[in-house]
Amino acid sequence: MIITFVTIICVLFSMYLFKSASGSISLLHLNTVSYVMYFQIFTMAVVGSVLVANNMVDYHYMISPVSNQTKFYAWIGVMYSIIAMPLGMILLNNLLKVKHIQQKLSDYSKAEIESWFSSNNQNHILLGLAIFSTIILIYVLTANNIIPIIELLKGHKDTAAIGRITVRREFGGIEYIKNLFGLVLIPIFAYYSYILWNKNKSLVKLILMLILNFNALLLLVYDTQKAPFVFFLFGYIIIFTFTKNGISKFKLILFSFIALLLVVLGYYLTGGRGLEQLTDPTSALYGRIFISGYGGYVLSLHYFPDIIKESTTFIGVPHAILDFFHIPSVESARLLMEKVNPEGIKDGHANLISSYYLGEAYANYGILGIIFSPFIVGFVVQSVHLFLLQSKKNPLYIAFYAFITVKWLLNTGFVSFLYLKIILYPFILLFFVKLFLNTIKKWTQEKTY
Repeated sequence: MIITFVTIICVLFSMYLFKSASGSISLLHLNTVSYVMYFQIFTMAVVGSVLVANNMVDYHYMISPVSNQTKFYAWIGVMYSIIAMPLGMILLNNLLKVKHIQQKLSDYSKAEIESWFSSNNQNHILLGLAIFSTIILIYVLTANNIIPIIELLKGHKDTAAIGRITVRREFGGIEYIKNLFGLVLIPIFAYYSYILWNKNKSLVKLILMLILNFNALLLLVYDTQKAPFVFFLFGYIIIFTFTKNGISKFKLILFSFIALLLVVLGYYLTGGRGLEQLTDPTSALYGRIFISGYGGYVLSLHYFPDIIKESTTFIGVPHAILDFFHIPSVESARLLMEKVNPEGIKDGHANLISSYYLGEAYANYGILGIIFSPFIVGFVVQSVHLFLLQSKKNPLYIAFYAFITVKWLLNTGFVSFLYLKIILYPFILLFFVKLFLNTIKKWTQEKTY
């Protein structure tokens, strides 16, 4: 009872800080900061920490080995992080002398999106993007001898499960093409096509927008992952904030309902259970939402550094450098899976135990990681928010912002934030796409893109 009460107080204070940092935490006007707060921190880490600390999910294989003391310390870490993270965001605002952020956000949301190419040139650009995305999609799907989503739809669940790990860890083609041109650019182009179509509706734009979104969705689900598909859809709620000044309660509920049904369908196809999962608090669905993304953090406190002694301090540095100096290059999430499920690793069914970022921060850097990581994560998330509000309002930036927002996965580790991997490559690609569009603008003598 005391843990729950203290949690409520911390959450309320955290919400106040997040609002001060971002300008709004309204569910009807989601931005990148409020999205992280609701869907990454509160839903996964806070709820999970309370359930675990109150010994309500001891049946779960990721929680059962852990002592009550460790569960309590993990909860304290989460409470600290939900306060420290928005404080880091506010600190960044002050360092950059950004004032009246609530007004800035409101003004930006209501402003007209700047003009771009003529309608005819927009069609040519979208056609080029549709061709590009189709070529990349075909390359990714044919790089391995197996397409997991096809095997799953055929009913070959075991083959699909193995294929899911294979196409991720042993991709048969060039991974940079899949990860950068595919998983980064194609979703951004899909969002971009919608914004163009929404501003200047035509049949041609509609068809090209549907092609780009279909390619994006197929690319995100081809390895049978459920979360990226749902997160991609939520990106449209972010887009509505800046193209329609928010979303109605009905549309928010509709989006959430559709997302839930899609997740249930995904678990039905992979695990054989349907809507009855919704009434079973011990189902894989609830375990995935509230426990799995948090359990790795608790396991990290339990296993590192006394039981798992391998050093992970330099994880995040390029593998080639680590291999040259003979430094271990196996991340903590993999070491946890090897400890918890060695049979799954051997059979090829298991991969990583990813967790709330405090887990990897502790495994890599000890208590200092827990102390400083919330400020670093807060800085990175807030930097993208400020980038948008300080930029011109154009469809490319909004599409990029929406993509980055749904890629914030605080339950997949810390080093991607520490080394800026989560935003570095998208920013580089954004620069080149902008350069390409500016070149076209000069050729067509348009004023803006």
